[in-house]
Formats: sequence, structure tokens, C-alpha cells
Amino acid sequence: MPAAYEAPQQPAYAPAGYEPLPQPTAAPAPAAYEPPPLSPQPSEQQPPVLLVPESVPSYSPALVRPEPRQLPQRSSSEPVAKQMPEPTPGGTSSKRSNPLPRHPRRKGPFARFMLLFLFLIASVALVFGVLTVLNNQTKDPAPAKPLLPPVTSSSLREGTPPTAPTALGKPNTTPETKTPVLPVPEPAQPQIVEPVPELPEGMEPVSPSSQAREVLDKFLAAKTLAERLPLIETKTAQAELEASCLARPLPAADKIYIDMQESIAIERVSDFYHSVDFIGENNQLIPHIILVRIRGASSPKVVVDPFLDTYGGRLAGYAKAPVDQAGVFQITVSALASCYNENVPNREKKLTLKLLPRDNEKAIAEAYFGRQSEIGLMLEDGTYSLSYGKAKACTVMLRWNKEDNPEKPYLEAIKLNRLDWNP
Repeated sequence: MPAAYEAPQQPAYAPAGYEPLPQPTAAPAPAAYEPPPLSPQPSEQQPPVLLVPESVPSYSPALVRPEPRQLPQRSSSEPVAKQMPEPTPGGTSSKRSNPLPRHPRRKGPFARFMLLFLFLIASVALVFGVLTVLNNQTKDPAPAKPLLPPVTSSSLREGTPPTAPTALGKPNTTPETKTPVLPVPEPAQPQIVEPVPELPEGMEPVSPSSQAREVLDKFLAAKTLAERLPLIETKTAQAELEASCLARPLPAADKIYIDMQESIAIERVSDFYHSVDFIGENNQLIPHIILVRIRGASSPKVVVDPFLDTYGGRLAGYAKAPVDQAGVFQITVSALASCYNENVPNREKKLTLKLLPRDNEKAIAEAYFGRQSEIGLMLEDGTYSLSYGKAKACTVMLRWNKEDNPEKPYLEAIKLNRLDWNP
């Protein structure tokens, strides 16, 4: 607790002229707070008093009555209408009307007589002319045209034409030469269609698809070119066939089924596109399309040119390195509406043609063509059975383009020779 304040004491000695300091005085204590007196409030609040008059007068709408109309009074002495005096027949006020003048266009009696006289003369002249014409017709009638003699079947059979009548109606008796009658050909006899011979008992008709599959199985099972030659249809030279894959056994096939069938009624051709999966190394499947064609009543044949282009490696060898000659290949194509290869010059103006062994498979190669090229116009036309993203068996012509960029040549699709594999 702090110590109480003590005033400093005066020193024992003081110099001359020294005045002592005044002693501090204590501060006055603050006055105590007294609240103001509260005004008295009524204990209960009186409700307001409503003054109601003793009687409330009732109000009703005022009725306004119209005042009577003040009509003007007419004096009885005023006349209603003034009467006009009646005219007298012999009075001086009536005057006699003057007669009308003569009409300016009215003809005189002489003119009317002349008109009547002229009408009579014209009538007499008309009647005289009609009578004269009738008399001339009765005196000199026109000679009737002689009728030709009737034509009979005997005259036509003998070849004698009817005699022409003369001017007097008599037949012409001058001898005429008879014209020979051409022989009438007999109607052609209808051709007798021989009925189709019935199959012997125990045999059933074989469908074309079954015949095509049977030939394909023989083709795949053959081991030499000599065994396959009777079963194939090709335009490839014999020497090239002997050096191809057809001269040796083919790998075993896992799945074989008809992928598509086309018929050309005019050429009497039926094409059966078979999908075949060969079993390669490490059991890897090698998909391909093999075409079997039936021409008319001939036996089915395997069209090996598309097979040599895909499985035989002819297309892959052509697309491997640039060459000067153009090549024609039968391949499955699929068009794309863009070009993603950066090595192709002006690729924004190019489209892609994928060359496939079969639809939805890895492409063997890719060729490119312009939007305004022949293939591009075919795709934009819409009348051909070719569209973007849809695979189609076609015969395509390819070449290596070295003109756009000699340092980066690319494979160019020139045109589609056919929209099938018909050689």
C-alpha cells in the first residue's frame, strides 16, 4: 500500500530573500449525485371516450321534378294557309299556247315515196337473181362421179387391180400387165422350251454359294500351282504365278464366311466375297478377302489377282519405294475427308484413301488425292456407291508424285478404274 503524502519540510537555514513555497491544499470532494424527482404517473390508463350523437339524421337523394314546358300559344285568328284564287276558263289571264315548229329531220312526202320505190326495186332484183340460179341448176346438172367397181378377194388374189373408169363412166378396157404377188410369210412357230431335267433320286440342288465355297476349299487345300490352275481366273503371266505364293501351300484358315455378294444380271456374273483369316506366326490372324466368281453356267473360279495384290505383297512392294511407272491394283479402299500426313505438300487440300486387306483392318498403304480430283468429285457426287468411311472393293490406279516436293514424294491415287474387282 503506498505511503501517505507528506509535505516537504522547510530547511533549517534559508538564504536572504527566500520565500517559502505555498502548501498544497486538498481537492474538494465531489458532490453526491441526486436523481431528479419523478413525476407522478396515473396508476391506470383511462380508455378514450367516444361521443355518440343522440340521433343521426338519415339522408336520401333529392328528387328533381321537371318544370312544365312553355309551348307558344298560336292565335286562333291566324290563317293556316293562304288560298289561291281558282282560274276561270274565259278569263283574261289564260293565254293560248303557240304550235310547235316542224322537226328539222322530218322528210317530205316525195322523199318517203322514193325510199319505198327503191326498196321495191331491190326486192324484185333479189328474187329474180335467186330464180335465175335455180333454173340454171335444173337445166345443166353436174355429172355424178362414177363409182369404182367393188374390190373382191379374187381380184386381190389374182393381182389384177380394179379398172379405172373413164370420164363417161365406162370402164377402161386397155390391157394392163399383171404385177406379181409377193408371197405372204407364214407366222413363226412358237419356240418350244424344253423342261429342266429332273435330278436323279437322292440328289439335291446345290446353291451357287455352296458351289463357290466348295471351290474355295479346294483352292486353299492345294499345295502346288498345277493344282490351283483349273480353279483360278487371272490375267497374271505364267512366270509371275510360278514365283508367287500360289506355287506353294497356304497357311491354315481359321474362319471362312461370305462377307458380301454382288450380281450383274447383264453379264450373268455372281461374285462371292469370302472373308478368310489365315493363321500366321505365333497364331496371329492374317485377314484377307478372296473373290469367287460364277459366270453364267460355268463352274466357279477364284479370282486371284486381288489376292496377289494383298496377300501376295504386290501392293506393299509398290508402296515401299518410289517408282516411275503407275500401278493398277484391286484392293479394298476407304476414303477419309482429311490428310494427317505432314510429309504431303498442301495436306489441307488433300484427302486420304486407305488401302486395306479387309474392312476395319490395318491399312497396307495410304494414298492421297486432291479435293478437285476425279476421285474427290466422285465422292462429292453421291450417285456412286462410294462414300467417306465406307469400305468398297475397287480397282484403283496409283503413282508416285515427285513433282510437288521432290524431296518428299508421296503415293497419289489417280483414279478409280472400276468400283469392283472385275478385270
